[in-house]
Amino acid sequence: MAPSLARACFRDYCTYRYAFRNGLRFCDEIVDLCAGSAKYVQAPTQAKKMTPEELLVKFHEQVPDRKAFYFDTYREADRTFRVASATKPPKDKNAEKAEKPKGKGRGPRGVFAYHYLDPYTGKVMGSTKSYEFFYVVAHIHAQLLAGKFGKTVVGIASIIFFIQLIGGLILWWPKKWNKTTRTTAFKIKSGTKWRRKNYDFHNVFGFYSLLPAVFITITGLIMAYKVLTDLTQVTFGGAPDAHKIAEKYEPKYDPEKQALSFTDFIDRGFKEIPQAQQVRMSIPRKDSATVYNVVAAKFIGLKSIIDGKSKEVNKYTGDDINYPEEVLMHEVIEHMNFDLHVGYWGGMFGKIFTFVIGIICTSLPITGFLIWWGRRNKSGKKGKEVKNIHQHRKESHHEQLV
Repeated sequence: MAPSLARACFRDYCTYRYAFRNGLRFCDEIVDLCAGSAKYVQAPTQAKKMTPEELLVKFHEQVPDRKAFYFDTYREADRTFRVASATKPPKDKNAEKAEKPKGKGRGPRGVFAYHYLDPYTGKVMGSTKSYEFFYVVAHIHAQLLAGKFGKTVVGIASIIFFIQLIGGLILWWPKKWNKTTRTTAFKIKSGTKWRRKNYDFHNVFGFYSLLPAVFITITGLIMAYKVLTDLTQVTFGGAPDAHKIAEKYEPKYDPEKQALSFTDFIDRGFKEIPQAQQVRMSIPRKDSATVYNVVAAKFIGLKSIIDGKSKEVNKYTGDDINYPEEVLMHEVIEHMNFDLHVGYWGGMFGKIFTFVIGIICTSLPITGFLIWWGRRNKSGKKGKEVKNIHQHRKESHHEQLV
């Protein structure tokens, strides 16, 4: 794709955006890698795992400065019990920043981490803050850690990048289709100097990555702008205000009723999804919450679910919440858009494919800038040569007159 000054101006931003998105792509693999040996224990013979409630009590005893918000349990006997938690916020939310305990996180959210517990003894086997790292990476990618202002900057830059992609296609399109133009448009010429090689990389790889790059940009814009989010929901049968509608179908809090144990929901999850190797359960912030989120699947990552199902259940009965179709479609559309954006749509193939596209998109602003800069200098040299020629002619003419 031919370069432009606008692309040169946005080279750094576009490069960083795709680089951070590529970091998110393999977050699940990196999280597991960071956990190391803490993921496994030596399973005792004929020993029974502790209940999630017991394990959570053990967790808070050993790590009193943190609050758990979900946990993962596994079918395999040698896998540890994983707890996702955040540092507790200061009791006084209006306290001065200077009075907040150091290392306790940024504001009420706290710092995220994973802890791995021996499911037979409740002992913490290890921990990792890889969760926090990817949380920060995701928010840099989405809003530059600058709230609404950062989100606006990201959205505007994404629109500009989308326009550049379309403009690049127009500039790439040959005026005449013949053997020479086809070779130039679709192949990288060998045995050329680095300037021509750089141009071919930009031109050819830019074309091959155009369609998926446009798709990734559009799905990102859908997440960035509410008007596009709502339009997508309505177009595919979802409800834009699904969360408000969902509240009407959730059971009312009754302090007299006894909630089912976490074990009941875990057993149901493994039973309903035979291929499931992992079950994740949310831990409500308040006792008044009446709905649990339960995920049972072959694999559950930070934002990915492989070969499984996520559902909202009544904590008193264990039954699925009977949401209307448009509310269920809202969740399906939202997750599908996210999966398409980050490459979770095709397992490892989808991740690798989207990763490669991200690398190419990261390089396009750089190669485009180099082409633009080279042409700029070339134009300057040509202008200087023409000026010297005119000066030489003028001096020669003056000598002839003399």
